[in-house]
Amino acid sequence: MNETVTYMLTVRGLCCDRAESAVRRILEALPGVHRAHVSVVAGRAVVDADPAVVTASVLATALAAAGYPARLDAL
Repeated sequence: MNETVTYMLTVRGLCCDRAESAVRRILEALPGVHRAHVSVVAGRAVVDADPAVVTASVLATALAAAGYPARLDAL
């Protein structure tokens, strides 16, 4: 069984439900991501992922490439 960690990212550019959905789809499309919860109100994404497959850097890079700069809050 693969290990799962939770990454918490602050995401800039979350302004509406559409952006929230877009960020969730971007994150959940990445290999190793099990689940992503994105909140416009909190300006945050909480991602459950396999750390052997995906890192916080990969998550942040994917979001930045789509126009949503992000930084890791906690692991």
